[in-house]
Amino acid sequence: MTNARKTAVRTIVFADVVGSTGLFQSLGNSEAAALMTQALALMGRTFKTAGGEVVKTLGDGILATFEFNVAALNACIEIQRAFAAGAASGSGGIKQKLPLKIGLARGVVVLAPGDCFGDAVNAASRLSDSAGAGQILINDPVMEGLPLELLARLRSLGAIFLRGYDIPVPVHQVEWEATVDLGQTMPQVQSRIDYTSQKLTLSWLDYTADYTAEQMPVVIGRTHGADFLVNDLRVSRQHARVDWRGSYFMLTDLSSNGTWVRYTGNDTTLALRRNECVLHGQGEIALGARPSDPTAPTVLFQIDPC
Repeated sequence: MTNARKTAVRTIVFADVVGSTGLFQSLGNSEAAALMTQALALMGRTFKTAGGEVVKTLGDGILATFEFNVAALNACIEIQRAFAAGAASGSGGIKQKLPLKIGLARGVVVLAPGDCFGDAVNAASRLSDSAGAGQILINDPVMEGLPLELLARLRSLGAIFLRGYDIPVPVHQVEWEATVDLGQTMPQVQSRIDYTSQKLTLSWLDYTADYTAEQMPVVIGRTHGADFLVNDLRVSRQHARVDWRGSYFMLTDLSSNGTWVRYTGNDTTLALRRNECVLHGQGEIALGARPSDPTAPTVLFQIDPC
């Protein structure tokens, strides 16, 4: 790249190591620093080999650009598999599995020496922020030109409000671990969700409550001041809030320990950290602990027409 700025269409990748602070606490500064250095180097080599360009490192992550969606997505799948297998090793030959969260977006950007600017950069960053450990999240433009093998790995999460965006963005998760049967016909999932007047039903243990748009907002929390009470120490006093945004219900995480959303019929889990997502259909909301924890306080939700 020359020193002059230039405008181009690129696929942007934000890849971050999850839990890097905990690594320094558990391994010590020297061991953790060596591990992070090797992790970033492995990401950089993988992206460059796949035809990408590493724009810059961001502490425990990397910002990279690709000319083509296929190369970008294949590189991200490869790096997730390598990190899940413990391919980055610390000093003394100690191998450590490192969870990554990755966001990809595509669009017109401005390329500059050591940096990159544009809405696609912001979207990829927000998608990475919204991803959970081991997840790859992409927006609709990244689907363009993908072969069947990669399209078959995509699972729609519906329309999600990313931080800083005024309208929900269709988001897809990449099932990088799965073995894909290309003989199956993949169902077409509409990214745009149409809502009319809705009723929200929340259930926890033996308590169930119905809410309409006129009763919004509804605060889910641990204290009796909350509208929907979930009495568990892992739940914050005001853990999450549901708002009516004119045509849909929006869930916002307000907590210290996090909120996870999983939709019925979809094994993917959306991690919210002071972030928002659209509630649609039915599913479960785990409060303060991941859904993989069988003891996690979990609120069931269902949305039906009024």
